[in-house]
Amino acid sequence: MADKKTNVVFKGITPAGIATWAWLDKPDNSEYGKGKFKCALKLEKGDEKNDAFARKIIDLHKAAKGKKDTVPVKDGDAMAEDNEKREGMRGFWVLTAKTNKKPDQVDAKKKPLAQTARSGDLVKLNIAAAEFDTGANKGVTLYLNAVQLLERRALSAADAFDEEDEYSADTAPAETSESDDSDDRGDSSGSDDEDF
Repeated sequence: MADKKTNVVFKGITPAGIATWAWLDKPDNSEYGKGKFKCALKLEKGDEKNDAFARKIIDLHKAAKGKKDTVPVKDGDAMAEDNEKREGMRGFWVLTAKTNKKPDQVDAKKKPLAQTARSGDLVKLNIAAAEFDTGANKGVTLYLNAVQLLERRALSAADAFDEEDEYSADTAPAETSESDDSDDRGDSSGSDDEDF
């Protein structure tokens, strides 16, 4: 078996894309996540900048003698053909970057995020592409360094509701009687108290 070697061949920022399968606040401890922080990014195919970026990563993988099935940028159309659950990937390049440590997250003005970016948000990724050679496997893998949130697009479960006319939440504080000073403060006799 060959010695493991890692050689960084590219560092840079991705074009803006849609965060997918984002595990940015805590590591993915599923059988597939291997305890890593990660984010897949959907880049719309047909956009010159996105196509050039995807081609660059694919070419780096080929130069490292990587196998086609291990390329870190996937064709979303092929993903959808292979698995109907991946239909939402059609029309996109899909790249995945991972890291062992929690990535920095900033907003469009480079200020730290108070709330993590989520799947569905418009983001850019700061990544490094590194060659690897484990003997049985060679190619390029993508490391996630940081995430820049450009636009919140992820919906919460509550966003799925339609607005209704029937009820709206009380937004004013409840009225209290300030003139009623005859309460039983300090009275410990408990004669009027009942256990529930």
